[in-house]
Parts: sequence; C-alpha cells; structure tokens
Amino acid sequence: MFFTIFYIFSFLLSYTDCTKFRVSNKILFIMTLLLLFFGVIEEKIYITSFIMPLIVIIFFIILLLLKPTMILGGGDIKYMMVIALFLPYLMFPLFLIVTGILQTVALLYTQNIRKRKIVAMVPIMFLSVLVTQIITFFGYYPLYHY
Repeated sequence: MFFTIFYIFSFLLSYTDCTKFRVSNKILFIMTLLLLFFGVIEEKIYITSFIMPLIVIIFFIILLLLKPTMILGGGDIKYMMVIALFLPYLMFPLFLIVTGILQTVALLYTQNIRKRKIVAMVPIMFLSVLVTQIITFFGYYPLYHY
C-alpha cells in the first residue's frame, strides 16, 4: 500500500499541477498521513525518513532568504518533502540529480520553445522518482540496491 498510495496521489497531484498549476495542500496532507500510516505498518519509515524532509525545508528556506525574488512554487517544495519521506535516504541524491536534469530540460523547452514562464514541476518530480526507482531496481546506482 505504501507504494500504491504514493503513485496514486502523485498522479493526481501531477494532473492538477498540469491543468491548474496548483498543488492541493489537502491532498498533500492526506497523502503524507497515509504514507506515514502504511510506512510504519510495512516498516518502510525510518528515522532518516523524518530527517530528509527537514533538510529539504531548511535548504529552501536558506535559498529563499538568499534570493527572495526567485520564482518557486510552495507546492513543489511540499511535494519534494513528501518525496524525501517516501524515498530511502540513499536514493534521494540520485533523485535530486535526475529531477535537476529533467527540470532543466522542461524549463528550457517551456521558456524557449513554448514561450511560457511557468512550468508544472510536480509531474517532473514524479517522473524523476520513477526514473530513480528504475535505475536503482536494475542495479545502476551503487549506493542502494533493492
């Protein structure tokens, strides 16, 4: 159920972010509660599961303090915190690399070709989680193995 909840809610959040450029706090809250509940039952939640989201929020607080004019959606930050809760901590650095590459490509495409300023980032982060899990599943990531 832990993985199923993440995928279903992430798909729903991706859809709403693509269509309305909005990430629902209610959906994120319910998703987090269910991930915590089933993560404890299925023994997928560890102490590092709580440390990683704290690191993410501290990073973004510092980033926003250093550059307050930066365009960054709050829903994207909250979703990344949920991803930090979901992924094992050794997979999170790979996720950051994959999402950085995919978000850069999406931003370049959207801003230079489609001539739009904003990009829905939740679907890109969700895709990055899937790519990260595929890379680790097939053993191409030396720090973590299923």
